[in-house]
Amino acid sequence: MTTVTPAPQALLLRVGEARFLLPLDRVERLYPMVHLPPGPPRVHLRGETLPVHDPRAAWGQPPGVPHASQRLVLVRSPEREAWWVDEAGPVVDVTPHGPAVLDGQVVSVLW
Repeated sequence: MTTVTPAPQALLLRVGEARFLLPLDRVERLYPMVHLPPGPPRVHLRGETLPVHDPRAAWGQPPGVPHASQRLVLVRSPEREAWWVDEAGPVVDVTPHGPAVLDGQVVSVLW
């Protein structure tokens, strides 16, 4: 009997105009945006204080201002941290270790 390995899945994230995919095995949980104190952004989630990573600079976007419609994605990267994103979802199937094509556009997968 042949075993079929299911395609890996990834969560679609948007920061400003940039869209990228994060493999689900790196995503622990999604949270609604919370108030971020001044200084290096940190957040207290489920008894642990974690750094908040704003990926806007990596995607050539200007710094953002926290808004209730945004999300925090708890990520293992390899350390645990919260990523501040504008939108999260949906989950899509991806090809291992390559980019994905969504709506006719190539989207990076952050393996």
